[in-house]
Amino acid sequence: MVTIKVDIETLNKIRKDFSDFIIGENIGYIIFVAKTKDYVVTAYNNKKKNNFKVTIQGNDPLTLALKYSDEPLSFPKKKEIIKESPYFIDVNPQIGSDEVGTGDFLGPVVVCAAYCDNETMKFINEFGITDSKKITDKQILSFVPLIIKKVYFEAKILTIEKYNNATSRGYNLNKIKAILHNFCLLKLHARVPYVHNVYMDKFVEEDKYYEYLNGIDKIQKGIIFKEKGETYFPSVALASCIARYLFLQEIDSINKKYGVSVPLGAGEKVNLFSKSFIHKFGLDEFNKIAKKSFANYKNLINETTPLF
Repeated sequence: MVTIKVDIETLNKIRKDFSDFIIGENIGYIIFVAKTKDYVVTAYNNKKKNNFKVTIQGNDPLTLALKYSDEPLSFPKKKEIIKESPYFIDVNPQIGSDEVGTGDFLGPVVVCAAYCDNETMKFINEFGITDSKKITDKQILSFVPLIIKKVYFEAKILTIEKYNNATSRGYNLNKIKAILHNFCLLKLHARVPYVHNVYMDKFVEEDKYYEYLNGIDKIQKGIIFKEKGETYFPSVALASCIARYLFLQEIDSINKKYGVSVPLGAGEKVNLFSKSFIHKFGLDEFNKIAKKSFANYKNLINETTPLF
């Protein structure tokens, strides 16, 4: 990656040159982001009206940087484990949050907020950290334990008991997620209060998100919501991986307790496993590992409840 400082005239020239490739504008303090097959160019706003920062990521960012500046600041390329770099649009100090387990019939919901700075980016690059859904569980289990004690994060594991209690009181999944995200972001932001960039993997519209938090005393403000946020912001990618790791640890605990191998997701394989589990351990034990709000549960109960 290369960083350059430009005046308003040069900034406008860069914007014009990449006008056909702009993928986002006015994202927090980011003025615009342009992505071509070779580069990701991100322009940042600045309190100094005629001094703007532009970062260029790609295979040969220095060549492009020299087109617009005589004094580019270059950062050495880190070792990459993945074949294709995610080219995050913001690599400045930031906080990001993501969740896992919401699409799994069995197991808890886990939300994590993670802090990312220049030091954290070393881990991001070394281990090829991106969206946990694009990394195998085996990889997650191998590298997250190596970094989990070296990065700032806050996580909340919502047990099945608490999840089912919340849904029985009328809380839908998005309201549950909003409360968990807010909790983690507030705790982490208290540890790094100087950070202004707070990102979240968007799962609901911004106004609806804050509506879900009505009645809560403290609310994290200034969040930038972005779909597939883990591909845009390293903090969200890191949070995604840590949340996945904690989720897998919880699934492993269930496996060891019952001597089973819990399948993930909510498909037919999960339904077959659930029927077998209920037959072997009973419905009361099954209620300790299953989300009752899922259609899977209602279908299973109808199938397993005797007529007389």
